[in-house]
Amino acid sequence: MLHPIILAGSVHPSSDRQAGEGPMHFERSPGIPSRFEQVVAHLTGEVFASPLVVATQDCGPLVEAQSNHARIILEPDTHKPAAALLSAVLSLRHEPDVIVVVAPASANLEDQKALDTALCQAIPAAQRGEVVMLGHRTGRAYPGFGVMEIADQPRDTAPVSVSRLLASGRQTTLSHLLQGNHQLWGLGIYIARVDVLIAAFKRHASRLFLPVKNALLRAATAGRAIYLDNSSYQRVKCVSFERAVGQKLEHVSAIQMDTSWTELSDWDRDAVADREMSAWDTDLAQEQAGEHSHTAEMMSVYKSLANASEDDALMSRSSEHEWGRHETLAMGPGFTLQRLTVQPGAQVELSAGAGSAEHWIVVQGAALITLGGHVKLVWESQSARIPAGRTRMIENPGSATLHLVQLQISALSAPSDHSMKLSVSPAGVA
Repeated sequence: MLHPIILAGSVHPSSDRQAGEGPMHFERSPGIPSRFEQVVAHLTGEVFASPLVVATQDCGPLVEAQSNHARIILEPDTHKPAAALLSAVLSLRHEPDVIVVVAPASANLEDQKALDTALCQAIPAAQRGEVVMLGHRTGRAYPGFGVMEIADQPRDTAPVSVSRLLASGRQTTLSHLLQGNHQLWGLGIYIARVDVLIAAFKRHASRLFLPVKNALLRAATAGRAIYLDNSSYQRVKCVSFERAVGQKLEHVSAIQMDTSWTELSDWDRDAVADREMSAWDTDLAQEQAGEHSHTAEMMSVYKSLANASEDDALMSRSSEHEWGRHETLAMGPGFTLQRLTVQPGAQVELSAGAGSAEHWIVVQGAALITLGGHVKLVWESQSARIPAGRTRMIENPGSATLHLVQLQISALSAPSDHSMKLSVSPAGVA
């Protein structure tokens, strides 16, 4: 049986949380579960034990409200990823052979089949004493979980040896992406035995091990929650598992969760999913007629950026609105880069230009997009496609500011209207 460990602490400063700005993975919208609830659902079933959730004390009521059967460990204040994981593993120390599945509450586990396949492949390696990390071969950086350099080309979700783990902030280069270098972006999802993880912390993070152990031994219990001792836990540094332990491990394997390696494939998958929504059927048919492939368009943009001179770029332009801010960050041959900042509770209408569809990437927060009679929630690091010339409503349902970035691509040989029409809507949840 697999034991899920879900890391759901708040990375916001105490002042932000006191002002009502909490973690996005607990945000709900009408009829749409939170990302935390989705992660719990994907790690629930016959092969899973009850999940063990580690969160900060201010998030305790949210965990209890959104998970009826989870066991809970609460950090005193600031979320400390490596220490949080260690506290959960130490609570299972009496079952050393148990295999745990560690996942952040913000994980994207929408493809249950891909997750199940990866776990089936990971279990034998974990039983042999390896730490198995899941990753994506994609151009998108998943903050905080590092980059895995792997020895061989990943195939059919089979585990491959990790030759080096780069901590967060050490990103791959454009040449690596274009040349197909063997790298996977870590998803923060790990599969390993309890005794293997405890031994790894003892050996590679001894200064972290003792105060966390004491914080658990001196912890208080109330209901189904364990409150870690503050005096012991405050001695622990805030550091990621990758930096504290992962980079020093000798037996690490990686499993690729997808077969794509660029953001473009995410856009293609969005388009396939959108065909299931009747409101987009006509739009998609029009877009597919006579349009170049995303890959060809993106390659032309890469070439444009590489050859662009100072005269090809324009100064950044911005405009302030009731709902937030719209900025044109850069323009060049065949592309326009824009950013949209939407305040909590605010909404704005978007209408794509007549020339081509737009693809928006959520870099912070979550966007609630109304498409005709349908509503779609787009999470951080996901993308949304707006067909050409069609108006859509974007709302920020969360308590933190929403940031979206849009790269609009057009044929280099044809003129393009890079303007984006905006319709101001009053602030407040619709």
